[in-house]
Amino acid sequence: MRFAIGRTGGYVDALTLSRGRIEPLAPFSCPECGERVVVRQGVKRRLHFAHVNPCGCGESTGHHEDKWGVRQWLQGQGYEVEQEVVIGTRRADLVAVRDNTRFVIEIQASTLSIESYVERTRHYQDNGLDVVWLASGLQPGGVATFKPWMRAELARRHSLIVPTGPALYRFVGFPVSIRAGVGQWKVATSFDASPFAAYYGFDAHRWTQVIRRRRMTPPYPTPQYRRLILNRLYPLGMLPSLLPSYCYLPLSSLWGLHVHPFMFQTVLYLNRRDCPGDSISWSIEKTCRQFEVTPTSDFLQAFEVQWRQLLNVFDVTEAVRDWHVPKTLDKALFHDFRYFQGFQRFMANSYIN
Repeated sequence: MRFAIGRTGGYVDALTLSRGRIEPLAPFSCPECGERVVVRQGVKRRLHFAHVNPCGCGESTGHHEDKWGVRQWLQGQGYEVEQEVVIGTRRADLVAVRDNTRFVIEIQASTLSIESYVERTRHYQDNGLDVVWLASGLQPGGVATFKPWMRAELARRHSLIVPTGPALYRFVGFPVSIRAGVGQWKVATSFDASPFAAYYGFDAHRWTQVIRRRRMTPPYPTPQYRRLILNRLYPLGMLPSLLPSYCYLPLSSLWGLHVHPFMFQTVLYLNRRDCPGDSISWSIEKTCRQFEVTPTSDFLQAFEVQWRQLLNVFDVTEAVRDWHVPKTLDKALFHDFRYFQGFQRFMANSYIN
């Protein structure tokens, strides 16, 4: 074990200190169970801490290192940090306190179901504490792959924080499939993110490249895709590769729904086209139900507001029958490029102003 609590209550790192510098800090205790640990070093093993009696805690070395790094980052931000705090029936990794703010930090590396994520988040909130989930082990950079609980965190807090040594990185962006997203990785200076952060960093070139690949290689025609899209497009004389550009809007609210973002927008487009008299809210809820998911009221409201706002920015109405439908693939790609380049310029000017 690399870390232990010394007699002064601070963390002691066996990897960075020599035996001569560690021993004056004795006695030591385990950060997890509080039991006594001692310094050991063998012929084949470097300096480490070991329990006098076996400990039932099974956290990995990487998890301990992440907690140590996040704790130091928080202290550098002026927070007082408590570790392994029991809150109700749960034990939080870290609790950060500054001024009148107190919140929980959970560092998650192992598998976590979306149900557990929701239950544990609600547990802390019911106890009057906000919670920030950190994705341990996720490598910043490129097209990121996210598990369902990470998508839920992106929807709830507008970003996902990843610990990497002494620094924290934040991802803000948009979903482009059920698992992947494109956006920006930035060094985090706080846990708060604006709902518009992803838009201010919107990259039109990357976005149009994603759409280009989507248009040129349509999804495999699963029974669901055939039922919800293909069987409805062909009677209209439309091809999947020639859908309007507005079926590919960058919508960060779709992190909150475990459905392919472009498929969702396409089915919404077809629903609005078939039943233009329906309310927007009902069309969105109907689309969710067609994908056999039950939307939360928060998602329905967030998606409707965001969808309307983006259509307004693109200067198109909610009457989808008036949307421009390209006749050829070249025209479709040209419209994608023109519309999203204009959107990027609009967001850049909004950010400056």
